[in-house]
Amino acid sequence: MTSLFIFKSLIFFQFLLVSAQDHERCPTSFSCGYLGQITFPFTVPQHPQCGALAILGCDNKNTTAPKTIQLGSPPSKQIFTVTYVEPETITVTENEAQRKKLQSKNCHAFHNFSVSPTSPLASFYIKYNITMFKCNHSLSVIPPKSFYSYTNCTGYSIFYGLQNSGGNFEVPSSLTQCTVFQVALRDSPTNDPFDFLSPEIQIEVQLSDDCNKCLRHHHGRCQLDIHRKFHCTKEDRRWAWKLGLGIGLLVIIITGLLIMWRCKRRVPNFYNKYTESDSIYNGVPVFSFKDLEVATKKFDSSRELGEGGFGTVYYGKLKDGREVAVKRLYQHNFKRVEQFMNEIKILTRLRHRNLVTLYGCTSHQSHELLLVYEYVSNGTVASHLRGESGFLPWHIRMKVALETATALAYLHASEIIHRDVKTNNILLDDTFCIKVADFGLSKLFPNDVTHVSTAPQGTPGYVDPEYYQCYWLTSKSDVYSFGVVLVELISSMPAVDMSRDKEEINLSNLAIRKIQKSKISELVDPSLGFESDSDVKREIVSMAELAFQCLQRDKDLRPSMDDVLEVLKRIDKGSRRDEFGHVEEVIARGAGISRINVHSMSPTSSDHVEMNLSKNEKLTPSPKGVTDKWDSESTTPNISGQSASQM
Repeated sequence: MTSLFIFKSLIFFQFLLVSAQDHERCPTSFSCGYLGQITFPFTVPQHPQCGALAILGCDNKNTTAPKTIQLGSPPSKQIFTVTYVEPETITVTENEAQRKKLQSKNCHAFHNFSVSPTSPLASFYIKYNITMFKCNHSLSVIPPKSFYSYTNCTGYSIFYGLQNSGGNFEVPSSLTQCTVFQVALRDSPTNDPFDFLSPEIQIEVQLSDDCNKCLRHHHGRCQLDIHRKFHCTKEDRRWAWKLGLGIGLLVIIITGLLIMWRCKRRVPNFYNKYTESDSIYNGVPVFSFKDLEVATKKFDSSRELGEGGFGTVYYGKLKDGREVAVKRLYQHNFKRVEQFMNEIKILTRLRHRNLVTLYGCTSHQSHELLLVYEYVSNGTVASHLRGESGFLPWHIRMKVALETATALAYLHASEIIHRDVKTNNILLDDTFCIKVADFGLSKLFPNDVTHVSTAPQGTPGYVDPEYYQCYWLTSKSDVYSFGVVLVELISSMPAVDMSRDKEEINLSNLAIRKIQKSKISELVDPSLGFESDSDVKREIVSMAELAFQCLQRDKDLRPSMDDVLEVLKRIDKGSRRDEFGHVEEVIARGAGISRINVHSMSPTSSDHVEMNLSKNEKLTPSPKGVTDKWDSESTTPNISGQSASQM
C-alpha cells in the first residue's frame, strides 16, 4: 500500500509540473461555437501566436453565430463564412452577393483571390480547383483543343481545361496574355462553368518544413514567438520533461519491477512468444518496433506491398513463422494518430471471415506508428482486373461481389460505414476468398441517426456525389461505392481513367450512359463470355441493373446493402426465370427506378440488351467527375499492383 501511495503521489506531482508548464504554451484547442473544438493550425484572434489562420467569432456567446476568416491581401481581402473545420481542411462559403452572381450566371462571378495567409507555420490552397483564363476579345487567342470555351461574357471569353493536377499545371503558350485565376469547383468541368463552379471552398493545410520537423522529429508544438517567427515549444519544456521522465522511470523501477512484474501471472503464450510484448493496447497485442523492423528486413523497399493514403504496407515474417502485412503510417501525415486509433477501434470490435484481421500494433507512444495485419497473399481485386495478377473468370467475379456485399452488410449491421470501398481495398487469398481492408476512414454510425455530417473523404471515382455535395454520410454512401465495384467487375475498367472522353472519365458516368442506351455489351469485358454463354450473359445483365440502382445520385433511390446482398444471392443461385423475377422485385423495393427486362431474354437473345426505362421517371445525371487535386492524405488513392492491403 505504501508503494502504491508513493506511485500515485509521484505521478500526480509529475502531472502538476507538466500542467504548470502548459500554462506558458498554447492551449491544445479552442471552443468555437458550432465548429466545436478547433485545433492547430487554426486559432482565434486572442491567441494569434498559436496558429496560422485565425477564425473570427469563436468568442461569441451565441454558438450559432457565423464564424468567419479573412483571406487575401488588401485591396482584395475578403471575408468568408466557415462551415466546417478538420485538422487538415477548412470549408468556407463566399458572401451572399457572390453566391447570387453564380446563381444568376453573372460573369462577375469569375474572380480571383489569394487563399494563403503569410505565416511561418503553414500555407493554404484551394483543395478542389480549376484554373481559368479570362481573355479579352481583342487578343484573338486560340485555346488548346482540349479546352472549353465560354463566350457569353461581354468583351471577353473564359477558357479552361480539366481540374488542376497537383503542381504540374502549365499555362498553355497561347493563353499567356490572358488573366489567370483559380476558382473552386463542385463537379467535373462542362461547357457551362456555372454548372460546376462552387460558392463553397475547401481549403487544404500544408504545414511548413520547420513545423513538420518540430512535430515529427522533436515531438514539439508549432507556434510563433513575440516577433511572429517560428518557434518549436520543445525547447521550452525540456527541463520539465526531463524531471517528469526521471520521476516516471523511478516509479517504474521501484513499483513496476519489484511489485507489478513479480505479481504478474505467468500465462504461457505460444502465439506471440517471440514477437509481441506482454502488454495489450486498446484490446490488441503490442509489438515492439524492433521486432517489426526485423520482420520486414528494416522495411526493405523490395518488401513493399503497396502504398495508400496513410502509409506504406510491407510484407513481414515474424519469428513465430506468421506472415504479416505491416502498415507504416506516414510521419508527415497530420492525422496519422487519428487514423491509427480509428483502425484499432474499428477492427477490435469486428470478427468476420471477409474482413482483414488486425494482429496488433506498436504503442501509440512509439516514435513510429505501425499496424500489423494478417497477410493476404493473392493481391487485390484491382490488380487482377487490370491483368497484373492473373485473369479473373466470371464465376470468381461473382464470388467477389457476393463476399464483398456480405462483408459490407455485416459492417452496416455493426453500425460502421467503411467510407472507402474500392477494388484496391478488396484482397484475395489463394482460394480467391476476399478480405475487405483499410478502415482508416471508417465511421461508427449509430442506428438511431439518419446521417453523420462530415467532410467528404474517399477515393476519386468512388465517392457518393450526394455525400460530396451535402456532407451527409450514410450507409448508402458505401452502396454507391459498391456500385462502382460492380461495374469494375463487369468491365475490368478502372474507376477513373483520364484517357477516356471528358464525360466518361468516371466509370460510373460511363456505365450509366451505356445502360441507358441499351449498350451493356459495350461495357462488358469481352473475355468474360458475354456473347457466347447465355447464363453468364443473364448474370451480367442482372448485375449491371443492380449497379445502375446503386449508382443513383439520390441516396433514397439506392437499395440498402442487405437488399443488394439478397439480389446477388438470387443471381448466383441459378438462371431460372422465376429467380430473376425476384431480383427485379427486390431491386424495385430498394430503389424503384428503371429495370432491365430479364424475362424477355433467351439464350439466343440479340446482341444488345433491351432496356425498359420508365418514361415517367427522369434519371438523375451521371455522378461527379474526378478531381485530381484530392490529396492522398485526405483520401486514399488508387494503388497499382499489390494493395496497401490490410490498411
